[in-house]
Amino acid sequence: MRKSVLVLCALLLFSAALFARYDETKVEFSLTGGYALGSLAARSAYSDTWGPDYHLQSVNENTAITLANKDSFTLGASFSYFFTPNVGIQVGGAYFAPTGDISSDWSFTFNYYGLPSHSDSGSFAMTQGKLTTIPIYLNLIAKHRMGSVEIFGTAGPTIFFNSFEATASSIYGDSLYESYWWGWGQSVDFFEIPISIRKTSWTGFGFDIGAGIDFKFSPSVALTLEARYFYCAAKELSWTWTTGTYSSFEYGYFQDWTYDDFSRAESLTTTLKVNPSFFSFSGGFKFYF
Repeated sequence: MRKSVLVLCALLLFSAALFARYDETKVEFSLTGGYALGSLAARSAYSDTWGPDYHLQSVNENTAITLANKDSFTLGASFSYFFTPNVGIQVGGAYFAPTGDISSDWSFTFNYYGLPSHSDSGSFAMTQGKLTTIPIYLNLIAKHRMGSVEIFGTAGPTIFFNSFEATASSIYGDSLYESYWWGWGQSVDFFEIPISIRKTSWTGFGFDIGAGIDFKFSPSVALTLEARYFYCAAKELSWTWTTGTYSSFEYGYFQDWTYDDFSRAESLTTTLKVNPSFFSFSGGFKFYF
């Protein structure tokens, strides 16, 4: 019992001495801005094969949808409180809103019974997808002082508030069986159908890890530089096909055709996996209180 009391007293005296030597400021607030490398690159696709249908033996149509990665600027702020000269907690957040170009590459092949196949390919006009992510983190922070220079490392759990929206186009084939002056015949043609991922918001969980360096040019202000990685699991989002009245673009056979239900086409369109993770390089000012 006496040994335990002595050990406890020794720990208390050591802690008191440690904090007594801590004459540095305990509170830091930083504002930063910089450049972030996103993880938007993703793919999805539409593919359908149908037939036989009257004279048509088979029709195959495909759209490859590619979301390109795009980098953007980022903003951040953090508040740190140090329990000891070198260890503390940090609460902060960032803002990252990149846009990514979307390409829609289409192709088709069809053939009538007893005749050679027909095929073509091309690309619809490029569109865009937009991601907005706001990570909020609670970290441990550790730093080491070397005169007016301080280096630090920080890591901890992060909650992400995300939203994403996008537009693109997809090919869609159809056929018409009708009589002509020379007898019954069949035409096949293809439409450009707008598709979209409506603005979708979700909350994700992950982590962040970072490191940086501070150059103090007064007791209360420093220039701060840091690199930080934010990780959040990707989310799969579905495309919605836009019903309406369309005219075929390949041969021009069909004009003002109305489609009220694209549920089958939507079921054949794979999801787009959107990744909010990013890596940032930023700089700004840190204030000491």
